[in-house]
Amino acid sequence: MPRALVDTGAIVALFNRDDPFHDSAASWFRAFRGQMLTTEAVITETAYVLAASPAHRRAALTWIARARAARLLQVEPVADHLAVSRILERYADLPCDYADATLVALGERSGIAAIATIDQRDFSVYRLRGRRRFRILLR
Repeated sequence: MPRALVDTGAIVALFNRDDPFHDSAASWFRAFRGQMLTTEAVITETAYVLAASPAHRRAALTWIARARAARLLQVEPVADHLAVSRILERYADLPCDYADATLVALGERSGIAAIATIDQRDFSVYRLRGRRRFRILLR
């Protein structure tokens, strides 16, 4: 079964029809048949980004709650906050935010390099254990 990490921007684009990545995100989420993994930090960031539209925020959080059992595995807490701290330090020049760092840590721990994200600039730079590239699923 395919597995993919899911970043904030992909979820935001899915629920905000005005987002330039909406069509790409909607197509990917509709077509993906596998297990999606994310972190509590991503969910928190999604709620924050969608705060200007309570309807979008409510729809996204409802989707996360319902999809969790079927397709979305919410990983919480990140087992190794030292790993997150190391990742934040390694990519401080980007800057790497906490949600991104939790996804990199989750990718390192799980071995999953596929990620649904619109953040191609940063995730094309991040490496798993310093070597392996992420495979960005949204274009």
